[in-house]
Amino acid sequence: MKRKLYSNMKRMTMLFSIAIICVTLTALTLRLTVLGDLSNSPTGGRAAQVESERFDFVIARRVNFSSPEARGNFRIENLETNEYYMRVSIIMPDTGQEVFYSGFVRPGERHGAHPLHIQLPSGTHESIARVTAYDPLTFEPRGSEEQSITLHIG
Repeated sequence: MKRKLYSNMKRMTMLFSIAIICVTLTALTLRLTVLGDLSNSPTGGRAAQVESERFDFVIARRVNFSSPEARGNFRIENLETNEYYMRVSIIMPDTGQEVFYSGFVRPGERHGAHPLHIQLPSGTHESIARVTAYDPLTFEPRGSEEQSITLHIG
């Protein structure tokens, strides 16, 4: 009787271990596929890695200005799901010159049309949008993301 009981316990322990491994692998697979798709940023948006969290934002890929002095709609949005403030800088890659910078954008805020701080000549200009996340209490930078953006002037 002892031998049979021991044999059954051994078999049950092995089956239990296999079941735990299967559940763990299934949970990891779901986390990496299905749940990962749920956290994607909205259309036109991007996500920056901020410490160990995602930081979702929206900014236009192309901004049109009717003249060098005119306002262009950057469509900057710090999604309300974020806990960090953000700031956007538009940089010319060939010179490193910052032609636009926003103030702090709080979670849930949107900024629309703004003029460039440094006027560019008419034409199409490829530039870099650098979005930096800031801690709302200390205003220390927590991470940043860059994306290309096209400025079309007049």
